[in-house]
Order: sequence, then C-alpha cells, then structure tokens
Amino acid sequence: MSQLRDGYLWVLQEKTGMRLKLPLSLKLDALPQTLGDVIEECLSSGVAKPKGIVHARQFGHRVFPGKHLRPPLLTRAFADARDRAGITGESPPTFHEIRSLAGRLYEEKYGERFAQRLLGHKNAQTTALYLDTRGAEWMSIELPSERGVGGV
Repeated sequence: MSQLRDGYLWVLQEKTGMRLKLPLSLKLDALPQTLGDVIEECLSSGVAKPKGIVHARQFGHRVFPGKHLRPPLLTRAFADARDRAGITGESPPTFHEIRSLAGRLYEEKYGERFAQRLLGHKNAQTTALYLDTRGAEWMSIELPSERGVGGV
C-alpha cells in the first residue's frame, strides 16, 4: 500500500486538502490497537487494497467485497450497529460524532494542538467546535462552608 511508508500512514484529506503523516504507533488508551494494528487487520482480511473504506463481505445482491462504501450506507450501518448494541436515549450518537469523540480522546492524551492537526483543521476555532462537549460533562457543585451560609 503506497500510503504506508517509513512507519507512517500518509493521508491527503479530501475535504481540507491537509497532508498528514500519521505514525503507525498512534494509539489511544481506550482501544487495544495501534493505527498500524488496525491497518494490518484490514489488509489481511483478504479484501483488495483500495483507497477509502470498502466492504469486507457480500452485502445484499449488488455489493461485493472490495466495493467502495457509499457514505449514506456507512451512516446507516453505524446507526443499525448502535441500535443493536442497545445504545439509546433521546439523542443517540451519530456516525459523525465519532470524529468529535476521537478528537476529544486524542486531545486528552496528546493535547489540543495534536488534536487540531489530526482533525486537519487550520483554524483552532474549528477544532474547538469538535472538542466542545456541549454541556455533556458533569459540573460539581460544592457546598459553601458553614460560616458563609446565610450571610454570617
């Protein structure tokens, strides 16, 4: 695979035009595999080595292993898997929120600048939108000391 060289995955992001060299040793504590492990697993699955995300097995009557996934199908498959896993609620996470979660996890481990570069953002304000938890974090409310209660 020509995108794997010198211990890095070389990526040209289509949307932003950003050129990234991601170390194959890249890892999060929340997951057991490095980026290199994931790539190796994908390549050893028997599917051709195309660019992009492809089907690993037959899907229906018209989709075959190695055929590119269409974004709507990927989004739908994610939602189906999420539902089968029992992840529910008023607003269950969407496929796009994986990117935001990944950004927050990488920021926590490697810092905001690393997350910004990994997400391919030139502007830190754009990264801040992805890293914003949108009020999902818990806020601790501490009791005032006895002396401060009631204006005493």
